[in-house]
Amino acid sequence: MIEAGTFVFALAVGLFILPGKILSGGVAGITALLSAYVKIPEDILTILINLFLFLLGSVFLGKEFLFNTLIFSVSYPFFLLLVTRLLPSYEVDPLLAAIYGGTIGGIGVGLMFRNGGSSGGTDAIALIVEKYFHIPIGKVIMAMDALTVLAGLFIYGLNAVLIGLISVFLMSFALERTMEIYGGVEAKKFEIISEKYEEISRDIMEIVERGTTIVDITGGFTGEKKKMLVVVASDDQYSQVKSIIDKHDP
Repeated sequence: MIEAGTFVFALAVGLFILPGKILSGGVAGITALLSAYVKIPEDILTILINLFLFLLGSVFLGKEFLFNTLIFSVSYPFFLLLVTRLLPSYEVDPLLAAIYGGTIGGIGVGLMFRNGGSSGGTDAIALIVEKYFHIPIGKVIMAMDALTVLAGLFIYGLNAVLIGLISVFLMSFALERTMEIYGGVEAKKFEIISEKYEEISRDIMEIVERGTTIVDITGGFTGEKKKMLVVVASDDQYSQVKSIIDKHDP
């Protein structure tokens, strides 16, 4: 599945991101920026940047990073060359390239992350910053992608930046949705304070088939002691739990 995710990501980059010169963040976005100055084929330039970041991560982050990104680092250059050199090349409207490239790329990265893989690339910089400066990796990646896209303002103009932001947003959205659908479940935690906690607990266990926990609580202002019912249910069971609460204690 990591290989499948890598191939899907290569499809997005080779068919949409690079040909459309989409400022998408990550290595693909950096390639789109550098290609204005460096006379190297974009697929080769992408491979060189990924290789440099892979070596950088291996030096500063050690064996764990090396093993987590090895499958991607070995397979991605091959898949990208396969896509760019063997598949037919079409001219795609930049807006469509951003939409399809971002969405398909997010699905590919989501498949990799869900199965324990890593896309290497600018993840290496984010992990190094997190390790040595203790800044959360999510904020670092978001900042790098935003800076990469905004840097394109001076080369490609405002339209390219606005299109690039669409790609970044869709890639992030598709990544999260893929991880949720492929083996993940969105959930809600209920903290229910009611005199009818026993009846509510019984119906939740029988109807929704979710376990419950009863916790002793004390009011901070009144000092009154009560019971709180704690339940974790999937998103699609939210209305069932809510209707049971309303039934016993509106």
